[in-house]
Amino acid sequence: MRKATFALAALAAFGSASTLRAQSGPALKAHYVFNQSKVDDARGSGFTDVPSPDGFSVGVEYVLPIGIGIGATAYTEGKATDVDTRTSSFAVVAEANYFAKLPLIPLRPYAGIHAGVGHYTIEDVSGGPDSPALKDDRTQLGFQLGVRWQLTPIVGIDGQYRHVSDSASEDQSPDLERNQFLIGITLF
Repeated sequence: MRKATFALAALAAFGSASTLRAQSGPALKAHYVFNQSKVDDARGSGFTDVPSPDGFSVGVEYVLPIGIGIGATAYTEGKATDVDTRTSSFAVVAEANYFAKLPLIPLRPYAGIHAGVGHYTIEDVSGGPDSPALKDDRTQLGFQLGVRWQLTPIVGIDGQYRHVSDSASEDQSPDLERNQFLIGITLF
């Protein structure tokens, strides 16, 4: 009975995919960030212990109808509820992704690159004299691979692997590793 229920739910999800348009336009996104070592430890235990997130990220993105997305993401260690808006600092990356359109299913695999933009507090961004600028050259770029599951025309669920760029790796907290996994939501 459970298998039949799951099969019907999966069929309904994939069957409704043809009515959903590909996501494009401006979006807001938020993710939990997991260090690779914690995910590897959980995998070794058969995921009996679900790892707690090592950080979180928030960002903006604009996806063109041809599947190219550009955006910026700020991320930091710890819980979102522990952020002090005056003193908490964020590593910022500028990113570009290509979203592949798969026929009939609401999954959009993507691959992209990113460059570090700097390490900022909220006060730096709102009143600082320095404007953000890319810090990585083409040999230092980071990359990400992921998949976006389009639940509705305005909601997507993301799963992503990210290898952090050289400057972003230097700018981020020492509690965050260079290889990260992200799980999050995107709102169009």
